[in-house]
Amino acid sequence: MVKKSFYDLAFGVAPGGARKDAHYILDSLDDVKAALADELAEETNLYLLCWYGADLSLHVYQQGELAQSIDLHPFVTISIKGYPDITFSGPGEPIGYDFRADDGAGDEEEGLSSKMFYGSLGDAVGVSVDWSRIEVPLLSGELVADDDEDDAFELVDGNLASYGYQDFEE
Repeated sequence: MVKKSFYDLAFGVAPGGARKDAHYILDSLDDVKAALADELAEETNLYLLCWYGADLSLHVYQQGELAQSIDLHPFVTISIKGYPDITFSGPGEPIGYDFRADDGAGDEEEGLSSKMFYGSLGDAVGVSVDWSRIEVPLLSGELVADDDEDDAFELVDGNLASYGYQDFEE
């Protein structure tokens, strides 16, 4: 097993009504920020965060060993025109909108969760991550690199991953 340092941005939903197990194995915080911005730009992923309580974590590996796990939920804010901001106290704990109330709404397709699921919010939605409040340690030692695609790195869940993006549910 290769013993390099890397960040693992993990975004997933346990098997059930929805499935996702995406990981980004990266060597810089700037790349992590860009990958997370791409994930949060998809309204379906916002639906998974708000409705399914998707896991959203940054795992820091130093020389192949998990050194720290950071729950990113408390640092995410979803702003949607006409709605209060949505923040999170943790996975499955959105604050600012009661997504379960959408179930009892007369027209299900008018609920915010349905609009997210179908991607119909468009320019009315914006997402921010307050990186200034997140204490992410710098990587030390030898770092993963994009030419490490054939190397396997063992993740906290036992999956073997290589540099870049992989979704273990695909």
